[in-house]
Amino acid sequence: MKRLLTLAAICLSIQLFGQKQIIVDAPIDKATVFLNGAQLFHTGSVSLPAGPSDIIIQGLSNTLDQNSIQGGGKGDFTILDIQYRLFYPEPVENSAELTAIDKKIKLAQDSITDIDFDLRAIYNQRDVLNVQKQMMLNNKLLKGEGSDSLLLIQQSVDYYDKKLNEIYASLLQLDKKEFNINKEKARIQTRIYELQNYRSQQVAKQNPNAPVPQIVMSVIADAAVSAKVEVNYLTYNAGWYATYDIRASDISKPVDLAYKANIWQTSGIDWKDVKLTCSTGNPTLGNNLPQLTTWYLGYYNYYYGRDYDDLNEVQTTAAESAKGDVDSYLGNKALDEDKRAAGSEQYTTQVQTIANVEFDINLKYSIPNDGKGHIVALQTKQLPSTYNYLIVPKLDQSAFLIARITDWESISLLPGNANIYFNNTFVGKTAINPLTLSDTLSLSLGRDNSIEVKRTQVADKSTDRVIGTNNRKTMAFEIEVRNGKTIPVEIVVKDHIPVSQSDDIKVELINKDNGELEELSGIVTWRQKIKPKEAKKYALEFEITYPKNEPLSLY
Repeated sequence: MKRLLTLAAICLSIQLFGQKQIIVDAPIDKATVFLNGAQLFHTGSVSLPAGPSDIIIQGLSNTLDQNSIQGGGKGDFTILDIQYRLFYPEPVENSAELTAIDKKIKLAQDSITDIDFDLRAIYNQRDVLNVQKQMMLNNKLLKGEGSDSLLLIQQSVDYYDKKLNEIYASLLQLDKKEFNINKEKARIQTRIYELQNYRSQQVAKQNPNAPVPQIVMSVIADAAVSAKVEVNYLTYNAGWYATYDIRASDISKPVDLAYKANIWQTSGIDWKDVKLTCSTGNPTLGNNLPQLTTWYLGYYNYYYGRDYDDLNEVQTTAAESAKGDVDSYLGNKALDEDKRAAGSEQYTTQVQTIANVEFDINLKYSIPNDGKGHIVALQTKQLPSTYNYLIVPKLDQSAFLIARITDWESISLLPGNANIYFNNTFVGKTAINPLTLSDTLSLSLGRDNSIEVKRTQVADKSTDRVIGTNNRKTMAFEIEVRNGKTIPVEIVVKDHIPVSQSDDIKVELINKDNGELEELSGIVTWRQKIKPKEAKKYALEFEITYPKNEPLSLY
């Protein structure tokens, strides 16, 4: 009986470890790109023999999340197990190109070594010359010391003069030689850095010794069959962000909004001819529901030095008696040796998240592994719009065309930058943040020079007077707007009066010419439609009363 069991175990081992391995290169055929991350879908065809087999699936991202791997297939076979592994290929020698690059780097490094020896020789020669110079300068004859004859002194001076000039000339030549050598050294070092960077790029492209990510799918088939295997997983080295093109051609027509996705990826493999889906989901965010706990209030106890010893004694003597209370508070219970420890699955709650918006793209795209944003158009939609002109003449005597867009909620906007075009001319950029928008999106389409604006101070109504202990300053302005267009337009004109922050300063609005005053901000607004070639004037006058001995800051 024992021999039969041993024989059965051997046969089982041969069957398990001797089963056929089939390598399949499964390219990406579909990708769901999230705001942070992407789910990649691979499909490959395989011919399975009868019996058990291991399908080794390659062509995967080297940044995949092992916990997210899922597998399936089509055909008459059964999947037994799915495992992830890194396969380390047998090390191979560098390619001819890398070998040539290494040779150039080695020659350049040898040149640097030779240059360093040349520099050391220069340093040694300079030290010798400096010692000779110092010995000559310290000679007593040159310092005027001693009682030698005049002829001897003259001969010595001539000799030292000639010798010192030779030493200084040699030092100068050494400095020039050192400069040129260091210049050559810097050039060679730059060349070495360039070669090393180029080599790194080539290694990143070739990298024959890099580990190969593989998914091993263990299957069994009753008979030989042709089948398809499918795997998908999540990688966090990809994502997309939204950008927009907003185009307006005429103030009587709606605005065209182009919704674009900028897809990037550094997953380690190129995505070639892939069907894309852009999702507004973010798998990096946790899905656990937040839970509020009780917020307790109490008094903070202050302990002074004289109370510390008594407190410590009380804590020591009460420690044993308080143990039960502490255990009760912490939830500790007496040890029950017969009860088994609970598993974490008993404390796990399945949470249904809110559905995300997905954009299915019917065209196939190729997204290289370069980390750059590649634009994919999601949709274009005409949005109902109304137009008016915003005029703030105190700051800018121009009229800004404003498009007020409604019904933007129907296209599920994301935060992003938008390029604005008016009559196919780029007029600027703006930022769209739907989290802070109201039901109407206002966009500036730039200045319109056909609307003339002028703001002037009315001199005969602007006065300064002293009444008793106070100064009384009156300021009056006139705003003129002229419509040079051939169609009527709606304008919104804004100006303001000062708002006092002191009880000693009083501001009184004398004339706002039917404008609307916002009390807190002091802003006065006029809204009106102007006919073609028509001009409108708006008056603003106010009075400020303040103590005459106090300087008033108006600007």
